[in-house]
Amino acid sequence: MPFESVKTAKIIDQFATLRMVVGYLGQRKQSGWWNCDFLDATGIRFLESTFPRTAWAAGIRSTTEAACSVHDTALGRVGNYHLFRLPPDLEDRVEQALDNVDWSEWSKSVESHDTAMNVLKGLATTPVKAPEGPVQIGVERRIMTATSICELAAHYESAFRDGIRCFPYFASEKNAR
Repeated sequence: MPFESVKTAKIIDQFATLRMVVGYLGQRKQSGWWNCDFLDATGIRFLESTFPRTAWAAGIRSTTEAACSVHDTALGRVGNYHLFRLPPDLEDRVEQALDNVDWSEWSKSVESHDTAMNVLKGLATTPVKAPEGPVQIGVERRIMTATSICELAAHYESAFRDGIRCFPYFASEKNAR
């Protein structure tokens, strides 16, 4: 696999990891950002009754929908992208990555609040003080970079740690500040 493909695959996997960890931390029983609890033990047991082989995938997709709605309400849909609504081609690649996940390993990242926060800290190489509400962290053409992963993780880690709601987003070129 060429270097660029390996680099791209790593970023896609990091987006999927971020989506799972932030989705878990934003659940009703964790930080209460969205009104669902599919990614905890009770939620997975519930989903296993309907989706015995794909409970984790169903959980992450359901949580993504709930989180996307909350982000879209805070940011607006037009001209903005965020962790739970990426440009269509990137969204497709994240979905493909989720189809190939070893859930027995991945689920360990959301065993507890502390575990999930440690995953975020590991992805956020530089700490930030996240503001409450929407914050533009880049533009659409820069989404597929390691820096974008670090910025997203740092803002979410700060928000969950400080008990605020922060919505980092990428603007389209025409909406950029």
